[in-house]
Amino acid sequence: MQRREVVDHVHPFLEVGQYKFRRVKAFKYLGLILTEKNDELTEIKARLQSGNKCYYGLSNVLKARSISKNLKIQLYRTLIRPVVMYGCEVWTLRKSDQNRLLIFERKILRRIFGPCIDDTTGEWRIRKNEELKQLYQIPDIIREIKKRILQWAGHAWRKEGTLIRMVQCGNPQEKRPLGRPRLRWEDQVRKDVQTIDPRAEWNFIAMDRVTWLGVPHLLFFWKRPHL
Repeated sequence: MQRREVVDHVHPFLEVGQYKFRRVKAFKYLGLILTEKNDELTEIKARLQSGNKCYYGLSNVLKARSISKNLKIQLYRTLIRPVVMYGCEVWTLRKSDQNRLLIFERKILRRIFGPCIDDTTGEWRIRKNEELKQLYQIPDIIREIKKRILQWAGHAWRKEGTLIRMVQCGNPQEKRPLGRPRLRWEDQVRKDVQTIDPRAEWNFIAMDRVTWLGVPHLLFFWKRPHL
């Protein structure tokens, strides 16, 4: 057995009072897939699969020449992207997860804007990532997800005396497994807020609802300064 493997002697059922629940590796609750390891990758893959179904259902519309590009962008933002972003407020995004989401968005944008003629070869080619960014001129899907995470973080933190606040303030006493600690949801929120102000403490700012309302908006349109 490897050192990183954890041996769990668990019971097949979980008893809470008079109720008994069968232990499973994953289940769906309110449309979200929850796993025993609390891994968002399964949920993100399912969201992307649903988004692809919407995309292929609208593929003829997105490539139609009789429809303007602005209207196609509105169709993407109102019909496809909300399907992918459902429940994103509780996601903890790793770099690989962000790449998956950005690749999905760029695939749709390439369909909307179509190919272009290469200045060097004179042949048709697909548009590069930087070209899509200049044409789209709207913050990408990762910015939108982080904005929603911050909005929900402030709302949840101000709900004193509730279960969600107890979970956020809780400090598990169990010994963590070997290896690098996993990225936590709160670590992500703290990092995003410190992107704007390195000295800021997100939980103190979140208590002031008026001040906190401006934080997601600032991050949404934040541009990293050039050194």
